[in-house]
Amino acid sequence: MKKKRNDFIHHPVYPGGLRALRQYLATHLVYPQAALQHRIEGVVHVKYVVNDKGEVIDARVLHGIGYGCDEEALRLVRSLRFEVKKNRGLKLKFNKKIRVKFKLPSAALGPALSYTVTKSSAQRDDEESGGGYSYEIGY
Repeated sequence: MKKKRNDFIHHPVYPGGLRALRQYLATHLVYPQAALQHRIEGVVHVKYVVNDKGEVIDARVLHGIGYGCDEEALRLVRSLRFEVKKNRGLKLKFNKKIRVKFKLPSAALGPALSYTVTKSSAQRDDEESGGGYSYEIGY
């Protein structure tokens, strides 16, 4: 005779698993304008509670980076819906943590470093001086 398993508590699972959860976060993330202007990148740590229906009922930032990224991470986490199996009639709440990564799009970064070399006006007048250049560096 086979023994029954004692692990009757089933944790909530995102439909499609971890890969689908990452894909959802990547596609629905809207980079905040303030973070784009200040070129802010980083990770926001969010703690949230999933109820017995699979809804996120409480979410808060444990470690944020500011510039609107914390609010965007909370918006994303609150929009998640999980699949929850029956737990023998118990209505349980589950505490979970997630990291939401903010990485600037490559188009927003622009060139890593660019510079322009031009002769100064004094050097143009005095070509015999051996030269010298002025540099303009932008990033």
